[in-house]
Formats: sequence, C-alpha cells, structure tokens
Amino acid sequence: MKTIIFTLCSNNYLAHAKTLGDSVKQYSPETEFIIGLVDQFDGAIDYSGFEVIKYDQIGYDCFEDMLSKYNIIEFNTAVKPYYIQYLLNKHGEGTKVYYIDPDIKLYSNINHLNNLLDANDIVLTPNLTEMPNEVDLGELASLRHGLFNLGFIGVKYSDEGLQFVDWWKKRLRNHCLIDKPRGIFVDQKWVDIAVLYFKGLHIASHKGLNMAWWNLSERKLIESKGKYFVNDTSEELIFFHFSGFKPGSVNFTGRNNDDPEYRFEKRPELVDIFNEYKGLLFKNGFEKLTVCSPKLNFGYGVQKKPMSLKNKIKKAVKKFIK
Repeated sequence: MKTIIFTLCSNNYLAHAKTLGDSVKQYSPETEFIIGLVDQFDGAIDYSGFEVIKYDQIGYDCFEDMLSKYNIIEFNTAVKPYYIQYLLNKHGEGTKVYYIDPDIKLYSNINHLNNLLDANDIVLTPNLTEMPNEVDLGELASLRHGLFNLGFIGVKYSDEGLQFVDWWKKRLRNHCLIDKPRGIFVDQKWVDIAVLYFKGLHIASHKGLNMAWWNLSERKLIESKGKYFVNDTSEELIFFHFSGFKPGSVNFTGRNNDDPEYRFEKRPELVDIFNEYKGLLFKNGFEKLTVCSPKLNFGYGVQKKPMSLKNKIKKAVKKFIK
C-alpha cells in the first residue's frame, strides 16, 4: 500500500510547490510527496527537501513534440495523466496517487480522501456542491472551464483507474489547449465527459475540499481552537486553493480582473489564512523564484485575451478619425 501526492510546476512556481510539500509533511507525514518539474534544472536554485522528478525522466518520447505545440500552462497540465500513469505503474497494486496544484495547502490529514479512494477508482472535486439561488460566478466559471477543478484529482491502481488515465492521456496528447471558443480548456473540460464513461468516478461533496474563489458563495471559513473549518465545525478544512493569489494585492484572486467582490474587505475571514500563506511562500523563496523564466522552449506564449467588441469599435473609430 502506497499513497503519493505529487504536484507539477516550472521553476517559477517552486516556492508554491515547497509550501504544499511542507503541509503534506505536517498533516500527512506517511504520504510520499513528489514535485514533477516541468522545466530544466537551474544551477542557482536549491531543489533539496523533496523528491523532484523532471518531465523527461518518466519515459514518454512524445513530450518533445507536445512542447512544440503547447505554451507553459498547456504543457504543465498536459503531462498530468502521464505522471499519474507513471507513478501507478511504478508502484502497482494498492497505490493511491493524488495530483494537487502547487498553489494549494493542506490544513488537515487526507484520511477522508483515502476512504473515498478505497471505495472508488477516481475522485474529483466539483466547482460547486449546492445550487445557488441566483446566477453565480462559480456556475459561469464551470461553463467556461469545466465542472471540476483539476487542481485536484485522485486515482487508484485498478482496472478502471488505469483505463481512465490512459483515456485522459490520449486526449491531452494533442488537445490540451486554452481554446475556449472551441469549448476546450486544457485538461479540465475533458473530464466533464469522463463522468459518462467511468462508473467508479466519485464526485466529492465535502466542502473542506478545494475551497477557492469559485465556491465562496457556498462556503465561509471559520477558525476555531487553532483549526480551520468550513461553514460550521462539522466540516474541517482539508485543503485551500489559493488560485490567482498575488502577494500584496487587495484581492484574494487576480482571476477576475480586480472585481471588487474579490477584495479582502468583502471577505475579512480570509485575511489571516492568506497572510499566513503569503509568509510561507516568502519563507520558501517566492521573491527569487517567481521571476525565473522557464528554460524549456515552448511552442508559443500564453494566449492573450481576445479583444472585446467595445474595444474593437473604439479601435476602428480611432483608425477612421486618424
């Protein structure tokens, strides 16, 4: 029986990955933690403290071709099922593998997740677990990005677990794109379809899993006796996803164009947990690592947002006047 948590990142996200690893050591010390480095080693960076497995060490010849097609975000997400397959096959029967994004931190043990994977083959966390009374940003985000946040997934060594990983891997070989007009968003939208094919796939409803900006409409953070809970003390916070957080910002996420709804003043209960997280990032070298440029040659840069109709009209009017 072996339980593994791994994350994926390029050098610029190593402070986040190390912070996640520290929390695994603290709350789930029996779990092996691995950093999958989607980059080349840099002689100026200290990689000690955790096992690091580079993308080109897991035995997939197709990665060089994928690098020529994908940008840094697409490639980092495309290799996810390849790493899961590698780890499951390496350790075999009885193995549980969890992928967790580097900008996540554990706040409790993962016993609940282990129990879910004992009874199922695949575990996912949905963006929302309750129907909102009004149109919710989490619903709109789900339409754009997929029903599940793939900052977390758990898969165990089983016939269906291996079948799922192989199915997902084949789709991401050429179609792990940021292409919202065509209905594709990296690895996430593909997994919307997986619920149709895999009966051993479990959708976890525990609100302490993957708490993040997209589900705050149904979740309120509570601190009691030095521990964090969600909504009330019956559901412990298991892990929080600091997606889009930029230390020093007045917003707890930068994913929504500085929407005032995402300012700390609107959710004051989040201030302490974000300040704690910020301190841990800096302790793990955030200032130095965040400015690292990737050493891999990606096919192209991150796509720019398409120009809005309003801005297109403005540009056309200016051009006409000129």
